[in-house]
Amino acid sequence: MQQCLIYDNSLRFSRAVYGILTLTAFLIHNHWLVLATTLLLVFGAFSIKFNIPYQFHILILRKLLKEKLEPIQKESGELNFVSGMTGALLFTGFLFIYFGKFVDFAWIFILIMALLLFLACFIGFCVATLMYVFIKKIFKK
Repeated sequence: MQQCLIYDNSLRFSRAVYGILTLTAFLIHNHWLVLATTLLLVFGAFSIKFNIPYQFHILILRKLLKEKLEPIQKESGELNFVSGMTGALLFTGFLFIYFGKFVDFAWIFILIMALLLFLACFIGFCVATLMYVFIKKIFKK
């Protein structure tokens, strides 16, 4: 797979932003904020260059904070899969809320997604990355 260089702190920052947006949407029960977060995640699924919070951290915050960190190497397919999978799951929750089907379940699902985003941000463990590794292993055989 194609490799790319990323900054881990910037990636964690973008996951924190997505987690905060999703948690805020849950707390104020705003399904449009869920959709906006979904769109941001889907943009990031096409390329890391379209991940707006990641690029904001690299271009502005890193220069203001004067961080001198070395980039790490990751598969671009993994990053795209994680962003796309998270966006698809949040969009599923949005659709349930928008059409009025299983609304309480959908809000609980969105809360779980917010907690998983915070888990990926603070601990560095991403469930979607684990799924990507398993799927890649299955199709390699």
